[in-house]
Amino acid sequence: MKRILLIVMAICMAAATGVSAKGGLTVANRAQNQDTIVIKMANGAKMILQLQNMQQLEAFQNYSLDSLMHELNKYVKQVDKMEGATAQDGKTKQMTVTFNTKENEADGTEEVTVTIQETDAKGKVTKEHHQVKLGKNIKIDVEIDEDVDTTKVNVGDQDEDADDDKPEVYKATRFNFDIDLGLNTFIDKEDALFVPDLKPMGSRYVSLNSHMISQIGGQKSPFYLVSGVEFAFNNYMFDKNYIIQDTENDVTEFVKVADISYEKSKLATSSINVPLMPMLKFKRANGKDGFHIGAGGFAGYRLGSHSKVKYEQEGNSTKDKDRGSFNLSDFQYGATGVIGYNNFSMFVKYNMNDLFKEARGPQVNVISFGFRLLN
Repeated sequence: MKRILLIVMAICMAAATGVSAKGGLTVANRAQNQDTIVIKMANGAKMILQLQNMQQLEAFQNYSLDSLMHELNKYVKQVDKMEGATAQDGKTKQMTVTFNTKENEADGTEEVTVTIQETDAKGKVTKEHHQVKLGKNIKIDVEIDEDVDTTKVNVGDQDEDADDDKPEVYKATRFNFDIDLGLNTFIDKEDALFVPDLKPMGSRYVSLNSHMISQIGGQKSPFYLVSGVEFAFNNYMFDKNYIIQDTENDVTEFVKVADISYEKSKLATSSINVPLMPMLKFKRANGKDGFHIGAGGFAGYRLGSHSKVKYEQEGNSTKDKDRGSFNLSDFQYGATGVIGYNNFSMFVKYNMNDLFKEARGPQVNVISFGFRLLN
């Protein structure tokens, strides 16, 4: 019985340590596409490995029992103690031997536990059942029946609730990276300088966001506070052959050009923004994320700007770019909101400050709206 138990422990150690074979056929080499592996011992005992599918052999294909035997010497005394404990007084006992395959448990040590579970009326161990869990995916059940000298090893996936005993670590604050993709539009005042219409598909808004999401009021609270850093890129594509330029009086205005047909005329800006938005997030009955809605404000600073035009000249495509400031406001602020369900979200941003500095350009505000990805 001791030899059988040692061999079972060797199999468990092989799966836990990942020791490679150094000669001879491995288990997978012998098995090929079989579902059941029968190994006959020198003393007539049989070892049977039963597997649900061939993928489960991947954990054993590079392992060899021969290269593991030297590891078993230090466990012989523990096995003797297990066998002798029940025979002393004839009473049913349960003995457990637990050993680590690595000295440093911080390396992800796998523990193998062997437990005597069944005895007969006289206290003699006649049948044993052992369960070994390796990582999160592999479970090995070992049954030893001394009456028929048979050892059965069943290898299978762990139950879905195998890790339920490990409590989840609750974090009130987490970080999330998401992307806003949308469009821009102008809102101008009636008595302001002329502002051209924008081409919708060319007036794109993109923002790369690193958000810090903090839950307020405990693990079951629906109240959250969103902050972080956003890098926003605004494109304003002008329609009907309008361009943006500075006049001699250092005033920015939009001008329609008659002698050149522009394929593209746009203004592009980049900025860094810091939002602060309270949000309500509700859970569904199954515990997954449900409806969420939030509204708050943001403040930011313009990082750069440029205009770009593209047109045909003497049969050649020409592009002109002007990296001027165009009297754009450096600081910006406004309101922002988000609404969605589960991972689907839509956002809207309204710049309450004028796009241009006071008395230096048209009085116009910007609205950006679209979808939030990776939320």
